[in-house]
Amino acid sequence: MITYIFLIVFLWLVAMQISVADVKMLAGKYKHHWMLSNTISSIALLIVSCSIVYDCWKFGIFVTAIVNVLSLFVTIIGIWILSKIKVNNFILLLFLIFIPIIFVSLVFLHWRITLLSPFTLLGFYYRNCPFGNIYGKYFLLLCGKKDKKKEKMREETDVDKKLLDTLYDYSNAGCHHERKQLKVYDVTKENILPDTKEDVLPKVQALIDKVGKSGGGCIYFPRGKYLFNKRNENGAFLQINYSNITLEGELDNDGKPLAKLINCNNTLNGKKFPWLSPFFITTGETLQSSNIFWGVQFKKKKNIITRSGSLTDPGSDGTILTPDYITNVEENAYKGQSILRVKDASLLHGVKYIILALFNNSDGDLIRDILAMDKLRSEWGTALRAGDEQAPSYQDLLEVEEIDETNNAIVLTQPLRRDIKLENIPELYAVDMLEDVYIRNLVLSSRWNGLFRHHGFPLYYSINQSKEMDYGWNGINMKRVAHGRIENVIFKNFTNPLYVMDSRNITVENTLFTGHDGHQGIKVYEHACDNLFRHIEFSNHYADMMGGEGNAYGNVFTDVHYTNPYLKPVDFDFHGFSEGPMSPPSYNLFEKIYGFAHIKAAGALYNQPACARENIWWNIETEGERENDNLFISYPYVPKSKFLKNISAFRHALVKSIQNRSLTYKSILDVYNDRLKEMDMTYIHPNNHHLLFPKCIVIGIKTKSLVINKQNSTSSILYESKTVNPLSLYEYQCVKRHEK
Repeated sequence: MITYIFLIVFLWLVAMQISVADVKMLAGKYKHHWMLSNTISSIALLIVSCSIVYDCWKFGIFVTAIVNVLSLFVTIIGIWILSKIKVNNFILLLFLIFIPIIFVSLVFLHWRITLLSPFTLLGFYYRNCPFGNIYGKYFLLLCGKKDKKKEKMREETDVDKKLLDTLYDYSNAGCHHERKQLKVYDVTKENILPDTKEDVLPKVQALIDKVGKSGGGCIYFPRGKYLFNKRNENGAFLQINYSNITLEGELDNDGKPLAKLINCNNTLNGKKFPWLSPFFITTGETLQSSNIFWGVQFKKKKNIITRSGSLTDPGSDGTILTPDYITNVEENAYKGQSILRVKDASLLHGVKYIILALFNNSDGDLIRDILAMDKLRSEWGTALRAGDEQAPSYQDLLEVEEIDETNNAIVLTQPLRRDIKLENIPELYAVDMLEDVYIRNLVLSSRWNGLFRHHGFPLYYSINQSKEMDYGWNGINMKRVAHGRIENVIFKNFTNPLYVMDSRNITVENTLFTGHDGHQGIKVYEHACDNLFRHIEFSNHYADMMGGEGNAYGNVFTDVHYTNPYLKPVDFDFHGFSEGPMSPPSYNLFEKIYGFAHIKAAGALYNQPACARENIWWNIETEGERENDNLFISYPYVPKSKFLKNISAFRHALVKSIQNRSLTYKSILDVYNDRLKEMDMTYIHPNNHHLLFPKCIVIGIKTKSLVINKQNSTSSILYESKTVNPLSLYEYQCVKRHEK
């Protein structure tokens, strides 16, 4: 009996090493570098196959098939039950899995049917469950490692000098403030001790507030584990609401962080905008509370409720926080200039950060220019509102260097990204920002159990479960901060580790993302401008890996590496407008990046197109794509087979009926039929998806995907398959800037 139980537990664990994606890779369908994890998965597949052959030989194909069909049904029900139990302890999970395994094995022994394959089926299904698995990676023999380090990129051809001179200048990205010498506050001297069971959140919060009120300082965490938010009272989270605050941890001799800050409960606030729920560490909460967007509003706003096809979306009436209006721009200014003539510069006295807003006329000329589209499609609801409601579609978060009251002019710290014309009613708004917030040399982790399925699924998960998976376990939201830094930080076990939101000149560097797979990796959100992300490594997978939403301009992502440990391809991600008065991301740079497969548009159909003009991809090496995939893909327009189209329409109808609280046969059928018609009417062929990424540049990309080299009024793709010189456009422009 003991031998049999030991054997089935062993085979259960072996079967859990098999990924469906690995089988696809063995078929040669995907571009992927073979790793040790793939070898382990292949050996596991061979062992499991032998167990099935053994069962068929000993007990017959019929008995083996019948028992396995019944076992699959029981397995699905059992894992569904596990998903409904809030298991936040791995040992408890093992207990809950082993009890039924041992019980079933005793039944088999009683009937003298010592089958092996039903238990391998359990392990295989648990690993590949389409609805997610709890602590899934804890069972894997190898997690997130590559056999060999990737070779450094080498120049193979030079870029045309004329092209270099015409590109937007990214050298202003990142933090430009020198780090201040701050008084250090050792938390252990404030009775905040590591490696205890105490919830230290109240004490750390009180210390941050005390230090902030005194002008700032460095909160220092010696080595050890610090537990936060154990009691989960009113969705508690750590707030930084003052400038000149540093959170810093102790390092070992190799520079690795030794202080571990652990968030013990989720911070979900699902009543309004769950995707804006607080993060474990959230900055600027007193300037801009979580669960609400911020920016310039429509001039003629209508009362329109928007709601996506996700169960986690409670709907939005378009209410946003708005900054204070200062004055108008009084003279046309042009791309590359850094001076704005204004109506009354004296009103800018004491104002350091501003939003420059441009408004649409009734024809929506501005939004069509931002999108580089001559015509807007009928399903693009948010874009179509821009003209009718006079949206401030262009909103740039800028820094003022100098105010010239005599000449009614202001000097900006950087050149303008586009022409500023009086026909767009350019207005300036005052923005309050924190400055010099640093988070350094720390491990940030959570006690999330890792149960994740993108946006959940009706019938399998509850709405609250879906919200928690998508938005409940969050790392850092660097919100309303200028010239801040996140460096040498390890993010572990967060579904959304990092947002940079309504912030500018943030530098994020030398960071590692690891642990459970999740929702969004790095996201530049709303008015996130001129931020720098460099020397980044992902050893886990996110559904929306890295990208932006809203008026995110001038951000630089450089030297980013995804290890792709289990052939889970990831993409560059764009999500569109975010809220009615905004527009999609523009003028962003992605360079020296390895391991991403496609450039992807996603989000609600009415918020398409997800990407605006003049984003650049420079020296990219893809992985995980299939031969002759399209490099550019827009998920709302991805074609489906007739079967999948019907499944998608049924799911949409079910979600909408739940949202509308009308689960009648007729209501579901009506929405189902309308959805099928909509999919047929809005179809865009995959070869034309690149038109939804307007005026972009793709140069120095090595991929098996199809890149359509086409230049017209909508698309401007300059494709070069060789690694180009300079390797880094950002570094090249920084050198040029310092030479001036």
